This record gives sequence, structure tokens and C-alpha cells, in this order.
Amino acid sequence: QPRFTTFESNFCYQIGMYQKQSSCFFQAVSAQTRLAKNIAFDLPRAAINFNDGFGGGCEMVDNLLFNTCRESSDHGAFNSWDRLPYITSIRNGKPSTVPAENDMHHNFIVANYAADGGCFDHDDGSAYYDMHHNFCVYGGHKSDFDGHSKISRNSLHVFPFVYLPVCFSVSTQGPPPKGYAETYVNNTCILHANEAYINIDGTDLTDFTQVDDGFVVGHNTIYVPGGADGAMVKGANDQVVTAKKFKSLGHDETSKFIDGNPTADMILSWAKDMLLGEEEHH
Repeated sequence: QPRFTTFESNFCYQIGMYQKQSSCFFQAVSAQTRLAKNIAFDLPRAAINFNDGFGGGCEMVDNLLFNTCRESSDHGAFNSWDRLPYITSIRNGKPSTVPAENDMHHNFIVANYAADGGCFDHDDGSAYYDMHHNFCVYGGHKSDFDGHSKISRNSLHVFPFVYLPVCFSVSTQGPPPKGYAETYVNNTCILHANEAYINIDGTDLTDFTQVDDGFVVGHNTIYVPGGADGAMVKGANDQVVTAKKFKSLGHDETSKFIDGNPTADMILSWAKDMLLGEEEHH
């Protein structure tokens, strides 16, 4: 199967005329791919699509993606599926169904048009992604249908949307088991008033074991009118509490909520510093 494929410095736009709902880059049963410094826009569906979780070890860095999903929805600018386990030795040299982690960093992604799954749309059990130092406009953290072991960190999420306005969404599934948590840490997220900071709609917010075993959330900075009273946390059976109440229960005690929104100039300055910075930029 393909390994060590490099897809770099390509300019991709207005595809999908003959092969409908195609992507600029698609891979299946492939591993250790490097996607770097590509520009992709005006597309019928996702710009980049990983068909499965075979092997892992991929890197996606310094890409610009926007104007995707113009002919369909229920998708994101990047999309992944992971419906079948594969045995490889890529992670540590020993046969295992656990792939190496995929490293997705320093990308500028706008999840506009019908990219309602956000910037990184991780569907159907997708796992083992480390997403960091990304500038995501209209896209937060997404997991569904038994997804687990994904990390969003050190990123900037501006007015995120994952089927609803939300920074961190693990939806249509229960909480991952202990040791396979979904993680959202050290991010800056900007919301409108009364939007969701967290959506874990298969998790009982009153069950501390479910919340604390399934999710690692902390050290985030959330800009939202009303501060911690203006950001919501949503759980199973239409449970809704404010972030202030969620923190008072002993969850996510380290995140801070700032009343109001930063200016556009401030956001662009933060994005520029992050994307062009040397921190973990390899």
C-alpha cells in the first residue's frame, strides 16, 4: 500500500466537474503521507479526505483550505472516516490495530459554504489525531460515532460551528472509555452570546465518571459576551448548564472566560503569530 506520499505546494480549485464530490487529495489504505503548503478552494466537497485510519503517521501542515463543500453538506474542509481496524507495525514496530498519530498543524482553514462539520470533520470512529496551532474559522473540535483519542490544542477557533455553534463537540456517541479521551486544551475559542462551549450530547453531565474519564478539557481561553454565564455546556437528554455552573461542579477549573469578543485586528494578529511562529513548526 502507499506510504510516504508527498503532496506539496499544489494549487487546487474548481474540481468536481467530471468526478462529482471529489477532493483535491484522497487517500485510502495509505499511511505516513505528508501534505504541505497546498492551497485548495472552490470545491464540491472536502478539500482533503482520509478514507480510513490505516497506519497513521500522516502530517498535514501549512495548508490553506476554504470555499469547500459547495455542492453538499454534512462534511468539513478536511474529512476523515475510520470504520475498520487495520493491523500494522507503523506505531511502534510491533503489529497493532493502533495506528501512529496523525499530526495536523499550522493550517489556515475556513469552514464556509456548507462545511457544517467544521474545519476538521472527524467522522465514524476517527481516532489518533493531534491537531495543534491551527487557525480555524467557523470550525471547532468534532468527534462522532465512537471517535476517541483526538487532541485539539494550542489552536484558534473563531465562531466555530460543528452542526451547531460550539468549540468542542463529541456528539451522537457516549463518552469514550477511560484512556481514550477526547482532548481540548490550551485553545482560544471565540463565541457569540449563549452559544455552546462544550457539546457532549451522549454524556450525562451529572455522572462525573463519564465526564472525567471521557474528556480532557482545560486551560482554554473563551471569549464570549457574558463570560462564563454566556457560554453553555450541553449534555444528554437536553441537559444545558452554563460554563460557570460546569466549573463549579469541579470540571474544567483551569479555563478562563472573557466577557466580550476581540476585534478583527486582534484575531488576525494572533493567527499570524501562531501560523508563522516556530513553536512545533517542523
